[in-house]
Amino acid sequence: MEVFDPTVVRRFELTVAQADWDRINVDPRTEEYAPADLRYGDFEMANIAVRYKGAVGSLALCFNQQGQRICPKLSMKLKFDEYVDRQRFAGLKRINFHAMYRDPSHMKERIGYGLFRAAGVPAPRSVHARLIVNGMDLGLFALVEEVDGEFVEDHFRDVDGTGEGNLYKEVWPMHTTDAPYRMALDTNEELNPPVDKMVRFATALNGANASTFRGVVSQWMDLPTLVSYLAVDRLIDHWDGIVAWYCPGGSGQCFNHNYFWYEQANADRVWLLPWDLDNTMMVPSPIRDGYGMPDWNASPTDCALRQIFLGFYGRPPACDRFIGLMAQVLWSDYQARTSELLAGPATMAALEAEVAAMEALLAPEVATDMYGPGMSGWQQAVADLRADLPVLRARVTP
Repeated sequence: MEVFDPTVVRRFELTVAQADWDRINVDPRTEEYAPADLRYGDFEMANIAVRYKGAVGSLALCFNQQGQRICPKLSMKLKFDEYVDRQRFAGLKRINFHAMYRDPSHMKERIGYGLFRAAGVPAPRSVHARLIVNGMDLGLFALVEEVDGEFVEDHFRDVDGTGEGNLYKEVWPMHTTDAPYRMALDTNEELNPPVDKMVRFATALNGANASTFRGVVSQWMDLPTLVSYLAVDRLIDHWDGIVAWYCPGGSGQCFNHNYFWYEQANADRVWLLPWDLDNTMMVPSPIRDGYGMPDWNASPTDCALRQIFLGFYGRPPACDRFIGLMAQVLWSDYQARTSELLAGPATMAALEAEVAAMEALLAPEVATDMYGPGMSGWQQAVADLRADLPVLRARVTP
């Protein structure tokens, strides 16, 4: 069963008891699951789970201060084993339907994940799909593979023999105690697995300097894959990813997000995985141009917090030890890999061809999506994306 065929817009039809559908729509921000039955072409599966998703970035902001919904379309997640143990759909445990409300072109997530994979970075697959619930067409979504146990088994089974190492969501290797990693632990076959590898990795990074950093990173990570991650991340300008440091309320407790770590099962080795690419390929950059945040490789004159949005403060990326040392020590590696990327999968010809193929595929879907940007809005967004691609390339060209 081919789910991630990029040449087709798939249709997923859900049947949800009206009482359950009404319940999760009272306040989608609770992200509660409801039971549902799935029809996919001629295939049917009962007792799956559906919920809204997005936390702060793409769900909370879809409601005003009075709690009224202001976004016509919300992202959703299907989970196939919530009610039936080990139930899978096409080998998948979960899949995501992203509403793409920050991207009226409907193309950026798919381009971004495709570039990561083309550069050799393990990354989710992404295509487009139509979602229908109780006969109501909710419109066009980005269908994105979940980063979970099934994902890492598929991508790392050949690396460590099992693909059953620890997977962590959004915890940066700066903590030298177990608790932060346990809180971020996303999956493992064991109930209480050790997290000492991440602790030792963070300890090694904390003790590194400009002369030892390359050796530390080479011991713990696949250096070419890390540099490829940086090259793609900066090309698509994922301003809400690893280079975005948020400090709620102006406190010194800063964090970044929208990434995973996979901890290899058979060695002291970790892998950085991308996630949630809705805030990418924006020209001008909301953070750098809108709030004056230094770029990831800029040595800040100070690490004072800068007020940004939603009551958050931001911190210059290079104030983080790991990012600062990557910019300092791996700069030539990064530039060389960026040149290869721009001459390979990210040539203007390749990018324009991908946009053109998606444009032809999505036009009839956008035309019938009553919750989307409409044809004129979508066509303008696609034109804007085409105009922005050479700007994004030029910004990172060595």
